[in-house]
Amino acid sequence: MADVTSSIDEIIDVRTLFNNLAIAFDDTATISDGNVTYNIYAISNLDSDKKDILIEIGFEEFKDGIFLIDGDEIRVREVLEYLLPYYIQKETEQWDEIIEKIVAINDRAILFNPSSKQLKIVSKWKGKLAKNDDEFRILILDLFMLFRESCKQAKERDKIIINEECFSHEFWKDIGDLRNHYSAHDPEQRREGGSKDLQKIQVIFEDLFPSSPTKRTQLDFMNAQFKLFSKCLDFLDIVLSELS
Repeated sequence: MADVTSSIDEIIDVRTLFNNLAIAFDDTATISDGNVTYNIYAISNLDSDKKDILIEIGFEEFKDGIFLIDGDEIRVREVLEYLLPYYIQKETEQWDEIIEKIVAINDRAILFNPSSKQLKIVSKWKGKLAKNDDEFRILILDLFMLFRESCKQAKERDKIIINEECFSHEFWKDIGDLRNHYSAHDPEQRREGGSKDLQKIQVIFEDLFPSSPTKRTQLDFMNAQFKLFSKCLDFLDIVLSELS
């Protein structure tokens, strides 16, 4: 499975699934009739809640503590509800890193103007995953407020200028273009921006939602959030290097 802090794969292998669910197996074996391959796992001291999860996922309890399943991979969409606590923890770790870098930057120069709005945004999104278009839209607007709007206020007050490399960074540009896109609720208003703006948004969506730029699932939105946060961390690293 790919690094969840940058993406969540469509398929998860059973061993990784066990690890993410904090289930330890004692032994494993494989049997096949030539057409179907079953993987067998011996699991002792399994509590009833996790046993129920395995059965709901598709495992069959052959006998007490012995579980088998067809194949060694499972589609993440089929087990997503059980993996959410794991992904939420990863999002929390990523968000903590973002906060630490913002603090480190502001220790050198108040680039992102501290405000009660910032605190509300940090509190709102720590441990929260965007799972639909409306939540993703709110995430974009909050990221714009947290970074671009607060940076603008700081610049106006203290005349702080960061390197052009920062302003041309993909994260900085993407949250600006996406904010403009989501703020223009009227389709006519969006068309007034011209085909060039629409093309920019299409490129961003193809990057954030590569498997389905238009018809998006809960997993697609979660992946887009992780990718945005990864870009954000890279952006903050560049800002930090400029202020060192």
